[in-house]
Amino acid sequence: MAQRKKIYSHKWEKRLNADPIVMDIDGEIIKFRYHNALTDLPNTQKSIGTAIGMFETAADFANLKPLLEGIHYAGRKIPPSLYTKILRVVCSKGHVYDIIDCARSVRRTGYKLDTSEKVNEILHSIQLKARDAEWDEAETRQALRWADMVVEMLHDEAHQPKRPKDQPLLPGEIPLNRDPMVLAAQLHLAAVLASRYEAGEEILDRVDKLARDIVMLWPEGKKIKELQPAELYEDVEKRGYLVWASKFVSLATPLLHGLETAAKVVKPELASQLQTRCDTLRAEINEAREKTHPEAQRHVDVYKRFYDDA
Repeated sequence: MAQRKKIYSHKWEKRLNADPIVMDIDGEIIKFRYHNALTDLPNTQKSIGTAIGMFETAADFANLKPLLEGIHYAGRKIPPSLYTKILRVVCSKGHVYDIIDCARSVRRTGYKLDTSEKVNEILHSIQLKARDAEWDEAETRQALRWADMVVEMLHDEAHQPKRPKDQPLLPGEIPLNRDPMVLAAQLHLAAVLASRYEAGEEILDRVDKLARDIVMLWPEGKKIKELQPAELYEDVEKRGYLVWASKFVSLATPLLHGLETAAKVVKPELASQLQTRCDTLRAEINEAREKTHPEAQRHVDVYKRFYDDA
């Protein structure tokens, strides 16, 4: 913390320019000189992206939380898109929990789970982690715990999206902690445990409750992108990111697998209700797959993880 204070302290400017603070990241030396919080922001954003992009080892990723703490302590305002990019890069390198840990320390790091994209991306990475472990029981139980941590944070005031006092939720808007896409990620992991292992009554009860909540919040016949007010899909920082076909297929495919798995576990009446949502979501995914850019690859990789007919 003392070193981070020095970087943004004017009285250390000359000394740091002559003798910068040095950080070794996977053999690459990064030098931190004095930064003016008012004039150096663009370079800071570039430096953050460059540094995190170079993270490879556990020792490298141990620097993530202190880095975000330093940015937050200095009062830097960085765009939401950069926080989302950080999440994607870190999770793609297998360090999902490092992002969760930063979010759990939001009051020190400033890393808020306050957008639909960040929440769905991290839950997506958690599901893929369990899938890539071939649904190993311990890995899947850990993934469910992590998903629960994420959803629990959505109830924390520190993670609430900033809204003008005169702009409450739109009519029909579902808050993030009740969003069916969010609940479906939890359902997915719980349902896999219930279907593959002697998971116990607690897991079975969770599957039942999550399935009932989703059915209640998701009217039959509605597409998953019709569950929130249309205005939200016009703003990329709200739900507009789901309009991108490849992105939507990538995020929605694991949820479809989860709904299908849950339908095999719950009682017949609830299973029938889940199946109608499965049918709707499958059609919505297939429609989006036809609209993806020929060079887009992420959705193809994700789909193949769950279905062989990609």
